[in-house]
Amino acid sequence: MSNRIGYIDIARGIGILLVVLGHNDFGYISPFAYQVIYSFHMPLFFFLSGYFINTSIGFWGFTIKRFNSLLKPYLFTIFMIYFTSVSFEKMGFQTALGRIIKSLYASGYYIDWVQLWFLPHLFVVSLYAFFLYKLFARLNSSFFKWIILVATLWLASLFLQRFYPFSLAVFGKDYKLFGLPFSLDLVFLSGFFFILGGEIRQITTEQTFENPFLLLGTGAGVILLNLFFNQRIDFNTRTYESFLVNTAEAVIGILFILALSRQIELRTQRLVSLFTYFGQTSLLILIFHVPIQDFWGKKILGMTNNMPLSIWAGFAMGVAGSILIYELFIKANPVASWWFGRQAELPEQKVTS
Repeated sequence: MSNRIGYIDIARGIGILLVVLGHNDFGYISPFAYQVIYSFHMPLFFFLSGYFINTSIGFWGFTIKRFNSLLKPYLFTIFMIYFTSVSFEKMGFQTALGRIIKSLYASGYYIDWVQLWFLPHLFVVSLYAFFLYKLFARLNSSFFKWIILVATLWLASLFLQRFYPFSLAVFGKDYKLFGLPFSLDLVFLSGFFFILGGEIRQITTEQTFENPFLLLGTGAGVILLNLFFNQRIDFNTRTYESFLVNTAEAVIGILFILALSRQIELRTQRLVSLFTYFGQTSLLILIFHVPIQDFWGKKILGMTNNMPLSIWAGFAMGVAGSILIYELFIKANPVASWWFGRQAELPEQKVTS
């Protein structure tokens, strides 16, 4: 983004922290808060990913750009995982090769670092959105655009479990598979929230999210919906138990985070800097947080036998460890930055006369 919108970076920062919390045992501390997080945190990330979609650059330019920012980091991370496992652990080369091949299927069920499913899936969702936007341009009708979006979301909610799992016969042998390649069976569901991001950007301004009543209303709304309804949502396991309830929770939760982010932007510069930094490093936190969080959570639990402490310590280390990897090995490294779809931030050279 050449012109960043401050509260969107803040929302990304809040969102990635919710993702990290959602990937530990936070439900042990507060099952209700855990339920609330899961009711909107993945729709939020697809929404924010679609907020700045630009379809004016042409299909191949768009595809290359998305490949560099999503698939390249995914493929490099998969290679890095198994290269280090073979080099420094006891994993055999054949085992590593088999897991790499499974990872190329790119459905979360087959990825050891399961959180990585988001990257290849976001790549295909971006392409889906590109073609849908071209269709919308031909139709030139907001009414039919929203009919298509809501209809595809409804169809997704009906058939979400159809491919999780499903059977496939190849050369007379039956295989049980969990999800389509790149989680294509999710594309109508995730695509709805991705395109919703682009649409909301066009009809709102910063002032839209400055209203404190929007913050209070959406906050109360997402809490009340989760209090009175227990319909679960989990994209990776293809769970979307109620079309109406889950959609309402997700949309209201997204609006709450946007309103909260705008209020933070207006009122406290320290939190702005903190959450903006988390937002701008969210890709690296997404990639690395799970193994770091798991390691330290188990380590602290073994040392203290204190489950809440191990959860919070694992959370803190998952975020801090990911940032440390970025700052030490990626930020100023042109090669590593290229693989992670970023531009290296090289230190300024002092000129001496």
